Amino acid sequence: MAQDDLPKITNYPAWLWRVIRKAFVVVFFGIGSVIIGLIVFPLLRLFIRDKKAFKKTGHVFISVVLDFYIHVMAWIRISTYKIDDLKTMRALKGCVIVANHPSLLDVIYILTFTRDADCIVKAGLKKSLVSAIVQALYITNNIDFETMQNECVESLHNGGNLIIFPEGTRTPRHGTNQYKKGAARIALAAGANVQPLHIGGNDKYGLGKGEPMLLVNPKERYKYEFKVLPQISMEKYQGLSESIAAKHLTDDMRAVIESGVC
Repeated sequence: MAQDDLPKITNYPAWLWRVIRKAFVVVFFGIGSVIIGLIVFPLLRLFIRDKKAFKKTGHVFISVVLDFYIHVMAWIRISTYKIDDLKTMRALKGCVIVANHPSLLDVIYILTFTRDADCIVKAGLKKSLVSAIVQALYITNNIDFETMQNECVESLHNGGNLIIFPEGTRTPRHGTNQYKKGAARIALAAGANVQPLHIGGNDKYGLGKGEPMLLVNPKERYKYEFKVLPQISMEKYQGLSESIAAKHLTDDMRAVIESGVC
């Protein structure tokens, strides 16, 4: 990552205080994840034995907890956010949610906005502090695509939403990655409409892929701006072969997401 275009640190005490606050929210998140995985979820399982019902309840619970978490981040002035249409996000059912992916916090915000949302996560998270949560609620990317697609379709048909970042990894600070067709293939297989989001705001120094913990915005807190864009209906792709439909839908997803750039 080129850092020569980053604003220079002019106030080292303020920068150090920002690093400390960032470290605090990381530790806070980790401790909370362990408590949920080792205490809260086992207690929930005593009362909710049905796997589908547990998953839906777990999605809502995590969404509410993350709602509290993003308010903690706002309170200690690490990050703040604006969303132009929270009502639409709250009302989503059985949609594939796609967005650009500039930072580590993107999925946390989207899970907060959408009360019942599944997502595809890195298999490596099964060996992290969030492992119990990931194994209970979400779909990992270390299985073959057909199996993963079937799990995603089932989740969508049960009325849940599915968060996918079509780039497959975090968006670089400058430019974008190539969009992969997986999100389109899943949406087409499920017959699920696609809800695009654009994530804007200021530069997310320290939250991009491979960036160190001590890298923070030298001058201000992280600012997120979420723009809810027009849904993409699957009707447009009826009659097309699977490969052509997936290509057209992927191109359309990218075009709509990039239209949200201010």
